Amino acid sequence: MFASANGKAMVEPLVNISRRCLFEDSLRRRILTDIRFQVIFAAGILAGGMGDAFGHGSVLDPVSRVYRIFQENPESPDREVSSDAIEMAGTQAFYDWHEVSRVVPDYDSESIAPYRAIIPDGQLAGAGREKYAGLNLERGDWPATSVNPGIYPVIFDAWVPHDPSYFLAFVTRDGWSPDQPLNWDDLEALPGAAQAVRDNHYYTFSVDLPQRTGHHVLYVIWQRIDPAGEAFFSASDIDFGDGTGNGNGGGGPAIRPVIPHEIRAEVNFAVQSDWGSGFTGEAKITNLANHPINSWELEFMLEEEISSFWNAELIQRAGNRYTVRNLDWNQSVAPGESVVFGFSASPGGLAQLRPSNLFLNGISLHVHTAPPGNSLRLEVMAGRVSAEGLAQLKLRFPAMVGRLYSVERSVDLVHWDTHESDIAGQGGVIERNYAMERGRMQFFRIRENHP
Repeated sequence: MFASANGKAMVEPLVNISRRCLFEDSLRRRILTDIRFQVIFAAGILAGGMGDAFGHGSVLDPVSRVYRIFQENPESPDREVSSDAIEMAGTQAFYDWHEVSRVVPDYDSESIAPYRAIIPDGQLAGAGREKYAGLNLERGDWPATSVNPGIYPVIFDAWVPHDPSYFLAFVTRDGWSPDQPLNWDDLEALPGAAQAVRDNHYYTFSVDLPQRTGHHVLYVIWQRIDPAGEAFFSASDIDFGDGTGNGNGGGGPAIRPVIPHEIRAEVNFAVQSDWGSGFTGEAKITNLANHPINSWELEFMLEEEISSFWNAELIQRAGNRYTVRNLDWNQSVAPGESVVFGFSASPGGLAQLRPSNLFLNGISLHVHTAPPGNSLRLEVMAGRVSAEGLAQLKLRFPAMVGRLYSVERSVDLVHWDTHESDIAGQGGVIERNYAMERGRMQFFRIRENHP
């Protein structure tokens, strides 16, 4: 978790860190009128080595580059271009399909100038972030969704919806080719995005696609309206075919997006008891879709050796990869409901469970883990220090004996610097106070280090 020095605590989207925080499940806010900024207490569960539950979103139809690679399975992609993108960025970027984002505090719904100032030409697909550089590959074999000129309903999959917010949509100019860099001057604005309508975890809006032929890109910006100004960027490859209304007639077989949210779920792993030489744990599968899961089969990898399961049947084990399925009495999971199974494993003495590579009914999922014992709960407070415009940011979090903690700081949510390190846990609450200059936006997060 991290907090901004302008008074906003935020859920940190970065992953692949072995130890993380477990935060509150609700949002609370406190308005500090004397210094004219607010502190928001946010919560979420972050994964060790996988994506988090508080990601944000990407275009589902026409499916974005990052989302399609996630659908293929980043561990064994189907296409050469996907493999090359993964080779550049690593697999984690594609488990984090919903986090192609930047902070744009001076956003303007009438102008793309603030985005141009942050994201260089040629890096639009990856939002100018090294983590997503593989999305910027200039080549014509990106798989493309078949489209025709005219009205096209765009579906944006919001892993976590954000309101208020707005959308901007663009299509590449006539004459652009996918083996060329994607530059800002290559984009033409499309009307219709401002009329986005939210339905649960999805936003939909219709754009009027112009006359084009061949391979193009639909570029979508989703902008949060808040003090931080976080924005999310999606590049979707589309194919107009020969321009006669035959869709993909000039570019190979039509490719429609694989809709993964026939299964939309999250899985939470937690240690229940630990006696040093072994432990018991549980996994909770929660159905996030609006229709039931009628049966389930879960694949996952775990470094520890599992000796037995309950409330689930082990059907396959290959090394440290386990596949379990429902029993007769717990096969159905209603929308919003959960099913829990348990297991015993060894060795114990864990600081954190780190399951990975989850597939529920063949669909790649994110895994969420809770640290054993007390969760790491971050409190953020602010108050006046002086009349000269300085304010105090107070961070409080429980710190376990034998653990080390670091406070990291960022101004853009992309690049992080260590603000304070090697903070030793003593089994109680640690408090840190930092003087903040008024009007300067900074973000803070707590990281638990290996002892």
